[in-house]
Amino acid sequence: MNRKVNLLRAALVMIALLVAFITVIFTIQFFSEGKVPLFVSSLFVSFIVVVLLGFRVLFLLAKILSYIKKSEAFSMKTLKVVSSIKQTILAMSIVFLGILPFFYTVADQDDAPGFLVIGFALVSIPFTVFIFSQIVEELFKSATELKADNELTI
Repeated sequence: MNRKVNLLRAALVMIALLVAFITVIFTIQFFSEGKVPLFVSSLFVSFIVVVLLGFRVLFLLAKILSYIKKSEAFSMKTLKVVSSIKQTILAMSIVFLGILPFFYTVADQDDAPGFLVIGFALVSIPFTVFIFSQIVEELFKSATELKADNELTI
């Protein structure tokens, strides 16, 4: 069990490093441009806020891994962390709406309405993850209640 938790923790670190690398590249690209249009600025701000919220989710996932390592996977502490992850993903979903002006402007300039559909698809991904996180929260809630009932029975 300890090896699996360490492997998952290493995967979280690798994801964090990859996201940080991509963020640095986009930031350098954004600031190396001259004057940028407003829709590109909204895309950049949305991207940075989503990255920061994503790092918060990675931190909370690492916290869950530490609870798993301590054999406290189904406790109220874990349930609170899962709830925090759900709220952070909802915030990411709302902030992700900031990229829609970019897709609209590009689709309008290039006369490519399919590009706007791609934008809506990208925006709908965090909402889908939010719904999945609600399901996971309910599963953790049920498992925590079952564990508490079993501890009272024994």
